[in-house]
Amino acid sequence: MTTSSPCLVDIIIPTRNRGALVDTTITSIRACYGVNWQLWVLDQSDDDRTEQCVLRHCAEDDRVHYVRTASRGISAARNAGCARCTAPLILFTDDDCRVEPAWAMMMAAELVKPAIWAVFGRVLPETLTELNQAVVVASGGILATKVSTERRLYVRSRLDLSFGHGASMGVRREALQRIGGFDELLGVGAPLRSWEDRDFGYRIISAGGQIVYTPAAVIYHRQWRDWDAVRNAFRQYGLGAGAATGKYMRCGDLVGAALLAEWIIGQGGRQALSSILKWRSLAKLRVALGQFVYPWYGLLLSFRYPIDRTHCCYRASDVIDHVDLLQP
Repeated sequence: MTTSSPCLVDIIIPTRNRGALVDTTITSIRACYGVNWQLWVLDQSDDDRTEQCVLRHCAEDDRVHYVRTASRGISAARNAGCARCTAPLILFTDDDCRVEPAWAMMMAAELVKPAIWAVFGRVLPETLTELNQAVVVASGGILATKVSTERRLYVRSRLDLSFGHGASMGVRREALQRIGGFDELLGVGAPLRSWEDRDFGYRIISAGGQIVYTPAAVIYHRQWRDWDAVRNAFRQYGLGAGAATGKYMRCGDLVGAALLAEWIIGQGGRQALSSILKWRSLAKLRVALGQFVYPWYGLLLSFRYPIDRTHCCYRASDVIDHVDLLQP
């Protein structure tokens, strides 16, 4: 890729009630070079602070677009953004992230390869405050990061969903259309909570696509959560893990059972042991023990919703048709 013939790229940020945070995200994207980008901010806020922030950027840069949406959930916002934009390559980041200037170019450099359907980038922690530094040390980890410096290709195996996080994610438009878009019942703000990025990757691989993780595309994720927020985040992860893997089993893929077992053993068993033997943290132990309960609750909750087996997506009366939504 050269700057003399840049790729056409749409960038989508879903946001809700984070007017102060999203300003930094937009500012960093406006510094991106090497691609011809358009930015779409999908606002699900209850107030107008985010709107005021984004409209200031719109007035300064005509590549920034503001869209108010009545939909709820990060997946619904991403699908709505895809319906608005037309570029062949689509990138996603979150409203609590800061991207490096080369981020969009490095993500697009992978997506222009015909065999690659989706790409995930490197997600590093932003500078930690004293408060959340203590939470990180006590928990033995940092939320929603991918720090590996090794480029890696994910092909065929649906058992390995370690490709990255939705905070730094991209897809070819035709690939997203092929899998039916994002499952709108999964993800933050949706009835079945988190795991929408893992589910997205699972369905890409199931459809025969390839996913690449590139450490060359770097963003920084703010670690602003306190312990209450950490516990809530892992509750959402557990619920989503149960709902997503239950969906796979209902679609006839027993890999879902293996993924569910892996999650419970890894996020429940191993984390519980480390909280006792290594960290001696009661707070971390409580988070770990929740992973023996929440995935099963998410699995049971998911039976409220029918499934579109063609795309392995949950269906609900208030969810827009996935295929129609993604037509430019």
